[in-house]
Amino acid sequence: MTDALSCSVTGASEPLPEYPLPRAAECPLAPAPAAQELRAGKPITKVRIWNGSTPWLITRHADQRALLPDPRVSDDDLDPGW
Repeated sequence: MTDALSCSVTGASEPLPEYPLPRAAECPLAPAPAAQELRAGKPITKVRIWNGSTPWLITRHADQRALLPDPRVSDDDLDPGW
């Protein structure tokens, strides 16, 4: 899996993007411009959400597919490490 996920990851010293990312008013159904920038430069990055927590945002489809079967990844918010 490390081969599939070898890419730039946001460093700890950089400010985290706020999520959800703002969408362009001209086309609200299109991906947010900031998401497209992240996909190009930092496809795996932490973001700050409404409650102050910092989950990972995975912006590339291939990375998402590589993570889905990995048992170390969970969407279970009742899991202690979530």
